[in-house]
Amino acid sequence: MVWMQLFLWIVIAAVALIVDAVTSSFFFVWFTIGGIVAIIQSILGVAFATQVITFIAVSLVCIAIGYPIVKKTIKKTVPFTPTMEQSYVGKVFVSDKKISYKASIKFEGIYWTVINKGEKIEIGEEVIITGIDGNKLVVSKVNQ
Repeated sequence: MVWMQLFLWIVIAAVALIVDAVTSSFFFVWFTIGGIVAIIQSILGVAFATQVITFIAVSLVCIAIGYPIVKKTIKKTVPFTPTMEQSYVGKVFVSDKKISYKASIKFEGIYWTVINKGEKIEIGEEVIITGIDGNKLVVSKVNQ
């Protein structure tokens, strides 16, 4: 019976570690720690119900404390990769339509709805993308 409990905790800890390695989420590793504590209790002959309670408690405490710390650390170390739309901000192009408030234009091969936040834009004038509002590009005329 003790060997079956030990085997169960080893499988749970290993599966949690493998799932965490595959998903790179740093969420399931905390169940591995809970599994290791349960393995130690199993070796010491602690009752199975106590092992289960300890596994759950240790895993939840580790998640509550460790997961936010790891996420914050990863957020600081991994550089921000802007989406395609976010990389458009600051780009200048020549307008092929009059834009008083809202218009549909083709920018880099994609049709976009643009919102003009400045003076009226005429055909052939330079326009700068100043931001993104949902799925619309916010533009204004480049001051000459």
